[in-house]
Amino acid sequence: MAGVKHPVLLLPGAKGKVSGGAGPTYGEVVAGDDGALGPARRAVLTAARAAADDLEPAALARLTGVGVSRAEQQRVALRGLADAATLPAHRRYDGVVHANAGLADLDRDRLAAGDLGIEVLVISPLLGVLGLDERVPAYRLELTATLPPLGGLAAFWRPWATQVLEQRLEGRRVWDLLPGEHARVWPVTRRAAGQVARVAFVRPDGRAANAARTKVAKGRLAGWLIAHPTTTVAELVGSPVLGEGWQVTADAEGVRATWTGG
Repeated sequence: MAGVKHPVLLLPGAKGKVSGGAGPTYGEVVAGDDGALGPARRAVLTAARAAADDLEPAALARLTGVGVSRAEQQRVALRGLADAATLPAHRRYDGVVHANAGLADLDRDRLAAGDLGIEVLVISPLLGVLGLDERVPAYRLELTATLPPLGGLAAFWRPWATQVLEQRLEGRRVWDLLPGEHARVWPVTRRAAGQVARVAFVRPDGRAANAARTKVAKGRLAGWLIAHPTTTVAELVGSPVLGEGWQVTADAEGVRATWTGG
């Protein structure tokens, strides 16, 4: 329906990615990107390819999030990043969150047409902010890493991502499932544009819940919100959506998913 502002779901990217792809290479995709993030995406691509030639193995391992023994493999991958085949993001990402959300099974035509009733945006160290229908190569970069000469990737993307998110999220309900390193790309002080419901996954003592368990629950929640886009915070409270052992509550700070399963 014209004029309807669908809710938005914010997800992190994933280290795990499906290999291969078809269609345009990433260099072609970035060269033709005339959107607000196009210049920043081209800058990251250029810097990543240069890093493959300039960085020592230990620094390259930190940049790509692998052990030093795999640094040379990532050097080859970064050198060939512009020529890498692409896939739509919903088919490329293969992490626990994405698999449990069922993203690979979503219809690309419906995604491109905005016909899901909810918009899913991913925070990525390579592309900044992207939709599930955008084309992505198989790559390894860490959002917490430093990429010369751009500096820390999270800090580099912050002004670019904030501008895009403020424009796109104005007046919309936002489900924020971003972990800490991804959430820092969108500063808390700049989140007034949307009606943000940040979901924290914690233990009864308030500390972060087990990471592996959290990823499964986060994926289940994402899948539920995609299938039921009109869900409100009140409807989520006390629901069994996250699975046995999770208790969902809400307060002024946002939504809390507490692991009570022992």
